[in-house]
Amino acid sequence: MKKLTRQPPEKQQAISGLSPKELLRLPGKKALELILESPRPVTLVQSLAEEDLFWLVQEIGPEDALPILSLASNDQWQYLLDLELWTKDRLEIDSVNRWVNLLLKADPERFLIWGLREHIELIELHLFKNIEVRIRKEDESPSDFDEGYFSLDGLFYIRIKHEKYDQTIRELLERLAEHDINKFHQVLLELAGVLPAEAEENIYRFRNVRLAEKGFLPFEDAVGIYQYLNPQSLVEKEPQLRKVTQDQQLPQPVPVSTSLLIHDQGLFYISLRRIEESHILERLQMEFTAMCNQIISADGLVVRDKENLADVVRKACGYLDIGLEEVTGGDPNKAARLLHKFPLHHIFRVGYGDALKLRWKTEKWLKESWFVRQAFDLSFWGDDWGEILEGLLKKRPFFYTSFSEGKPYREFKTLEDITHCHRVLDEIMTLDHLLSLLFAQTAVAHPVQAYQPVTYKNLLLTCWARHHLGLPEETESLAVEELKVFFRNLWVKEARPYRVDKKMKQAFLDWLQMRSDQDITEILSRVGKTFDRIFGELEKEYGSVSLKDLDPRYVKHFLVTP
Repeated sequence: MKKLTRQPPEKQQAISGLSPKELLRLPGKKALELILESPRPVTLVQSLAEEDLFWLVQEIGPEDALPILSLASNDQWQYLLDLELWTKDRLEIDSVNRWVNLLLKADPERFLIWGLREHIELIELHLFKNIEVRIRKEDESPSDFDEGYFSLDGLFYIRIKHEKYDQTIRELLERLAEHDINKFHQVLLELAGVLPAEAEENIYRFRNVRLAEKGFLPFEDAVGIYQYLNPQSLVEKEPQLRKVTQDQQLPQPVPVSTSLLIHDQGLFYISLRRIEESHILERLQMEFTAMCNQIISADGLVVRDKENLADVVRKACGYLDIGLEEVTGGDPNKAARLLHKFPLHHIFRVGYGDALKLRWKTEKWLKESWFVRQAFDLSFWGDDWGEILEGLLKKRPFFYTSFSEGKPYREFKTLEDITHCHRVLDEIMTLDHLLSLLFAQTAVAHPVQAYQPVTYKNLLLTCWARHHLGLPEETESLAVEELKVFFRNLWVKEARPYRVDKKMKQAFLDWLQMRSDQDITEILSRVGKTFDRIFGELEKEYGSVSLKDLDPRYVKHFLVTP
C-alpha cells in the first residue's frame, strides 16, 4: 500500500489552483465538490494543516466527509481522534465506536494497519469493554454457545454486549480476521490481560503529549494564559521569541482556520496587515492557533462548531487589542513591531492583566466598603452598576453589556471597555465613601420596601426628602402623602412635563455638604455627573405623572410605605 505523505502548501496551490485559505472560506459541501473535482485530491487534502482538516470535516459533517477522510494522512486522522474521542479526561466509548466505524468505511486496510501498529491499546480497550470472548473446547460444539455468540474461525466465540456497537465491532473483527488471522487471535487472547484504567491513562498521556504541541495543554498548564504580565515587561525586557521560522523551515502546514475568523477591524487585525514578511505572518498564524487552543483548554471548552471557535477567536483578539493598545498607545506601526518581537501569548497576558487589575481593585475595595459593612448586597448599586460589579467579580472578569448585544456579559474587547469599568468603579467607590460620611452618626436600618429593593438612589433621596420635609432623618420610608408634598416642592411650577427646580438641586447639594462635612466643590468634581443622571431619571420617570396619580408601586427612586 502506498504511503500517504504531505505536500507543501505552495505545491498544492500550483496543482489545484486553490489555496487552503480559499478552500476553507467556502461552504463545506462546495469545498468537498472542489476537492473531489481537483486533479490531485490527495495532495490537496494532505496539504491542509491538521487543524484545518478538522474544521473542514466538522463543516461538512463527519459522515458526509468520508471521501475527505479516505484522502487524509495518518497524522490528520490522529488529530481528529485526539479531539473527538475525549471529554476532558474521559474516553467516550460512543465516540470511539463512531470513529472506528468512519475510518473503517473511509479506508479499511489502511486503518487496520495503522490501528494495529499505533493504536492497538485503544482497539483492545474498546473490545474489552464491549465484547465477551470464549474459546471452544474440544468437547464443545457450536450449538453449546448461546444465540448471541458468533465465530469467525470456529475457535473463538464472541458476543457483543451492546447492540448499538454490533455493526462496527463485527465489521472490525471480520476485517481483522481477513487481514491477518494470527493477529486476530493475538488481539482476542490479549483482552484477558487488559487493565482498563491503566490502558486509558496511557492513551490519554500520549494524546496529551501530541496535543500539547498544538497548544492544547493540560488545564494546570493552560491556565497560565491568564497570568498577569506587567506591560513594562514588553517595553523594558528583551524579547524572548522562540525561533520558529527564521532559522528553519516550518515542519508542517500553517493552520489558517482561526485566522480566517479574525473579522474585527481592531488593532491586532490592522497591525497584522502591516506585516509583509511571510515567515513572520506564518509564525503569528501558528501562534494564534496555538493560543486559541490553549484558551479552549484553560476554559474547559468543547469546541465542535465554527461559532464556538469564533467566540474563542473574538476573546483572543480582544485581549490582544487591549495589550497592544496598552503598550503602544494604539499606534499600528508600533503594534506591528511588537508582534515581530514578542510571542502572542505575552501580549494577550498584558491585555488580560488589565481585566485582572479591575477585579483586584474591586475585591480590595469590597473588603473595606461601607455598603458591605451595612450588609447590603450588590443590588444596592442598582441594575447596571450591580451587574457591572458582578461581572468584575467573576472568576474571570467579564464586561457587562446591558443586554445591548443580546446577552448580559461578554469578554473585554477594547481598552475603552477597561477604562469605562474603571470610571464606573471609581464613581461607586466615591459614592460609597460619601454614604459612609452621611451616615457616620446614624445607624442604617434596612427599611422595608414592598415594591422596590433598597438602592443607593432611593436611600439617598429618601433621607434628603425627609430632611427637606422636616421629618426625623432616619432611614425610614415616606408615606405616600409625604412623597406627594415633596414632589410639589421638587418640580418647577407650571412646567409640563415637570422639571426639577434648580433651587432643589442646590438644596440637595447643601444637604450633602452639611451632613458629610465635605467641600461641595470636591463632591461635584467626583460624583456631580452621577447626581445629574439621578435628577434626569426623576424627570424622565415622574415628570409626566400627575401628583394625584402617583402610585407607590411604580416609584423606585424613593422608599415609600405602601
